[in-house]
Amino acid sequence: GFIYTGEVVHRMLTATQYIAPLMANFDPSVSRNSTVRYFDNGTALVVQWDHVHLQDNYNLGSFTFQATLLNDGRIIFGYKEIPVAVTQISSTNHPVKVGLSDAFVVVHRIQQIPNVRRRTIYEYHRVELQMSKITNLSAVEMIPLPTCLQFTSCGPCVTAQIGFNCSWCSKLQRCSSGFDRHRQDWVDSGCPEESKDKICERNIDTTETPLYSTTTLLPTTTRFRVLTTTRGSTTSHLPTSLPTEDDTKIALHLKDNGASTDDSAAEKKGGTLHAGLIVGILVLVLVVAAAILVTVYMYHHPTSAASLFFIEVR
Repeated sequence: GFIYTGEVVHRMLTATQYIAPLMANFDPSVSRNSTVRYFDNGTALVVQWDHVHLQDNYNLGSFTFQATLLNDGRIIFGYKEIPVAVTQISSTNHPVKVGLSDAFVVVHRIQQIPNVRRRTIYEYHRVELQMSKITNLSAVEMIPLPTCLQFTSCGPCVTAQIGFNCSWCSKLQRCSSGFDRHRQDWVDSGCPEESKDKICERNIDTTETPLYSTTTLLPTTTRFRVLTTTRGSTTSHLPTSLPTEDDTKIALHLKDNGASTDDSAAEKKGGTLHAGLIVGILVLVLVVAAAILVTVYMYHHPTSAASLFFIEVR
């Protein structure tokens, strides 16, 4: 009961990257009447779960609902048949969720093992809808708020006041907060360093794109209303890619405070050298301080054992 639009199939899909009108333990194979259909007319993609049953509780009845993704960024969840309150659906065998979540994938190089990389999944935003409001013949419409990605030139990007710390990367010709699903390109192109200056080149085009020109899943507003659902009728296709065995974790980045998640080997080496230099300086200071204290002590106590020892040595 959810849609995934990422490029990498991994084990954390149901936790970090989903468009879920109703995520639950559905199994279309338990009934001949169950289908999952989709239809795309160029301006909207509609995916409909038609008469699907829960695998671990078939007797609850069939569910019919759909998700519509519009090219202006709006997302609509429509519900035709919900035979039981969503809050009563068991999450023992599968999580139950209604809402949106998105994440970016960062590839880490492992210094000790050549040619081996680790993918880390960072969830940067989530929208959770009230399950108690999901009933028969209801719908939820989510309207996107403006994001950095809507700006196509440097001037409007760096001066934007939309609640995000927008920065312009001339190499990618992209405006971003640094936290979206293109994070890897942003880091690999050196955009975090370039964005610190916030200075635009001369003679730039300051034309802005219309509001809501992006479909990036970032903070949204929701409203509930009654809406009837429609059916699409095309043949569904099974995914051809296999899950990858990634070492994954979740980190929330709801607001960018300028922190970078890049974990390259060069940064690790530089951090180690810096820490070693500090430790060396501290040890040297302690040795000098100890020598001074010993000298002062022997000067004021010439008959002490330490003073007599040094006199005999001389």
